[in-house]
Order: sequence, then structure tokens, then C-alpha cells
Amino acid sequence: MAELSHNCILCGKCLDVCPLLRATGREELGPRAKSDLCRVLLESPDRLSEEDAARLAGLCLGCGRCREVCSQSVDVPSLVAALRGAHPDFKSWLWKTWLTRARRLWSPSSKAAGLIPDRFRTERLGPMLKTLAGMSGGPGLDPFLTPVAFPDTFRGGKLLLFAGCTANYVQGRWLTAALRLLDGLGADILPGDFQCCGSGLKGAGFADESRAMAEANVRVWRQAGRPRLAVFCASCLAGLRAYDCFDSEAEARQWAESLLPLSKAVRGVEFETAGNAPERMGYHHPCHAGKNDPDRAFLAAVLGDRLVRATDTQCCGFGGVMRLAAPGLTEPVNRKCWDALAGAEVVLSGCSACLAQLSATAPQGVRVGHWLETVG
Repeated sequence: MAELSHNCILCGKCLDVCPLLRATGREELGPRAKSDLCRVLLESPDRLSEEDAARLAGLCLGCGRCREVCSQSVDVPSLVAALRGAHPDFKSWLWKTWLTRARRLWSPSSKAAGLIPDRFRTERLGPMLKTLAGMSGGPGLDPFLTPVAFPDTFRGGKLLLFAGCTANYVQGRWLTAALRLLDGLGADILPGDFQCCGSGLKGAGFADESRAMAEANVRVWRQAGRPRLAVFCASCLAGLRAYDCFDSEAEARQWAESLLPLSKAVRGVEFETAGNAPERMGYHHPCHAGKNDPDRAFLAAVLGDRLVRATDTQCCGFGGVMRLAAPGLTEPVNRKCWDALAGAEVVLSGCSACLAQLSATAPQGVRVGHWLETVG
């Protein structure tokens, strides 16, 4: 933490890409201020109280856009995660419980949240209840893409499928669609008992728990013979790419090369578009997808001029534990996102966290879904 915070030269490149700063206009919420405050906290701990440190730890979306543009490799989300780990509170405990007990909590909680009338949703809990309800995505989208021809690229090849917590526990239709596509490609899907990717815990400051999940997932991959690993959630893919628990540099490279975005695997599939396909669709680019977003490239190729809106610099405003710590600050970020998507009848994305947030905040009449829901 000390090395990272001291590397900051206060150039301000990060200020141009921070969605929280862009939406609120408050520079004290930007990455540069967080990095400088972390430096002050390290050099003169008495100048910041425990309460100040905990408040600072809650005010970061964790999108990572600042990290991408920093010439000094300052990783502000990691600085904030370290602060969160050093100053845990009830909200971080609640977030940890939610992620580590996903199998038991997510499906019933999502259903229950959707049943709570608006008049019983308090100002502080209302946004989180909407996000919980949004995880199930309601009835979902009506499929309108039918695969009619598959390439032989993966035929006979062995693959693992990392579905992620949302598909495993709430959105089973995503998993079903992914398995159908991989079956069409002729891939031999190996069994793999994966845990959560751990990225949500890592961002919240629970480094030990996150690393334990990473080590367990790498063991599954090793035991399967280190095959290709297909993934269809952008946040999970980013979390898997960040693993650093390997026996050697060669194994780390092999892991990185094994990760396969599902949308990239199906780029050679020929699809037929049904008559019920919406005429005006939008795509939300997840922050963790990076510059070369395979989901966006796939949809642009398949949907053509039906894809009329797309986000680029806008964050959905989910923000992980920040959704609990400061929901009022995430709302203007979310509004900027919907402004960029205005006019779309259906909005697609490939990130489970973004989809939960967008489903919870979608304007009247706009449907939201994973791109896998479009495949019948």
C-alpha cells in the first residue's frame, strides 16, 4: 500500500475516467484524492480518525478505470480495498456474508425482495432491495437468435465452464444457454466444482477469503488437466485474470491463455434472427471488460444496425460494497449510464453485477438481460 500511494504524481489522468467524479463533480471522491489521503494516512496516522478512514474506504466503485490510465501503475481500488480490510464495519460484514453464502441466500433473497411493496422500502434500504430483486431479472427476454451452423473450432476439445454465482444460483437460463452453445460447438465439457471468483470479496478488503477461493478454483483447473476455461461474466473473467496463486510463471501464463470469453468462442456461429427481435437495442459495456470487449464485438456482428445505443465511459453504478455504504452516490452514476442508453427497447450486457443494477433501475418499458438470453 505504501509503495502504491507514494507512486502517485498527482497528474490527474484518473480524473478524466472516474465515473463517480464525472457524475457528482466532487473531486474529493476521485482517485487522486483517495491516493493522496492513503499517503497521509500512512505518513501521519493521527491526522485521520478511524471514522474518516472507514468513510473513505466506502467511497469507491472499484471500476478500475483509473488503474488502466495511470502512468505510475497506482491501483486505487486496491488501496481502497486495503483500507476496507483494515477498517471493517457492519456493511462490509454483510457484504462478505452475502458473497460467501450465495448458494443459500441469493435465490430466496432475490425473490423475497421483489415481493416487498414500494411503500415499505426505506430511503437507505430501497436501492439495495431493488438490486436484490433485479438479480433474478424477472421473466427474462424472449429469445430471438437461433444458431443454425457451428464451426469445428472446438469440436472434440476439452473445456471447463466457469458459470459464476449468479448463473449457478439465480439465473439458470444463462447456464442452460451456454451449455447448449458449447454442445453445438462440439466441445467436451468437463465437470468442475468451482467456487466464487472472489473478486467481490477482494474489492471489499477480504483478501484472505478471496485468495482461498482463487486457490480452490486453480486446483479445479489443474485437476482437470489445465484445459481451456470458458467464462460468460465480464466481472468473473476480470477476477480470474487477476489470480496470482500459481506454482510458476509458466503456469500463470498457461492460466491466462486458458481463459476464454464465451462470446469469443461463438463468434464463428451462424445465427438466424427471428421476427420478434427488437428493432432498437442497447449494450452496456462493463467497466471490468476493458477496452477489447468481446461481448460487444459479438453483438455488433450479430445484431448489426439493431444495436443503436452503447455505453463506453459510463459505469452502471453497482459499486460492490459501496452499494451498501453510499447508495446515494451510486445513483447519479447510474443515471449517466441510462442517459447513454436512452431510446433502446432492450439493453444487453455480459456482467452479472451490471445486469442486477440495470434490471433494478431500468426505465419503464425497457427490458434488460444477458446476451445469452437472446439465444434460443
